[in-house]
Amino acid sequence: MPAIAAATACALTLALSACGSDEDDDTAATETSATGCAAESTSGRSDVDPIPVAPAKITVTDPGAQPRKIPAAAPERATPQTTTVSVTSTAVSRTVQDGIDDRRQTVNIPLTARFGCQDSTDVEMTLATPTSPDPTLDEQLAEAEGGRAGMAVGPGIMPISLRLLPTGSSGPEARHAIEQSLVQALQVSVALPTVPVGVGAVWTSQRSISGAVTVTQVMTITLTSWTGNRVVLGVTLEETPINSVFAVPGTSETITLRRYSNEGTGTVTVDLGRALPDHAALTLTGARELVGSDESAPIVQRTGATVNWRAR
Repeated sequence: MPAIAAATACALTLALSACGSDEDDDTAATETSATGCAAESTSGRSDVDPIPVAPAKITVTDPGAQPRKIPAAAPERATPQTTTVSVTSTAVSRTVQDGIDDRRQTVNIPLTARFGCQDSTDVEMTLATPTSPDPTLDEQLAEAEGGRAGMAVGPGIMPISLRLLPTGSSGPEARHAIEQSLVQALQVSVALPTVPVGVGAVWTSQRSISGAVTVTQVMTITLTSWTGNRVVLGVTLEETPINSVFAVPGTSETITLRRYSNEGTGTVTVDLGRALPDHAALTLTGARELVGSDESAPIVQRTGATVNWRAR
């Protein structure tokens, strides 16, 4: 496969670099607190660089039925949240010269999450053992057990940035896979309105996401039920590129994006006492056509992703 085709096939959704400390740090393998809140934070550490998460602009188009109230976060600090996020990304590339190249990556990351004991905008997470169906990646991910992560959240339980503090024994492949999966999951997270809404309410969430392709992402969210702290949401998603530039990952080269589509649907259950979804199942499908120096030999890719959250 030509170099451009090989590089673009590896860019499933994001081209991300690993971050965090390369040295052993006992704190990376320990819980931040024995209780339901985090007494320590990964924020402000010299060996942790925050990874921005594209902010979402929320616009309520239908406030829904009465009674209406603000779906405000009510951080639960008595017990931690235990959940697993599973992210699968696929890219099937086809070229005239080389035929089909099919690439898939699945990463499952079990997490224990705690709000900061004093700061409700800070969430600290500890990783259990991440896994993958790929035997080589699965072996590498085993070394990431006990790593830490952090997340800054804003109004509407909106992720603002992600922090990663891997174990010292984690290799670059494991770090990259974990970072890529967590960022991808957060970039399709659902933010809640900060105004009163009721069952049947509809709002849009708009983000500008930079990557190999810079896109405007618009999610339409419908509040289907609200019982106690549990809010169930229906979601549709559509992305539109802002220009025809495709930045080839790992290089300074750009090629032409001739066609692009990416759409998704799913459901999300939010517990207002928790920072991460209680349950979610989102499926995205898309395609793109890329043109390099030879316009008669385009690269056609079918892309897809699934993001699932489930309580443990």
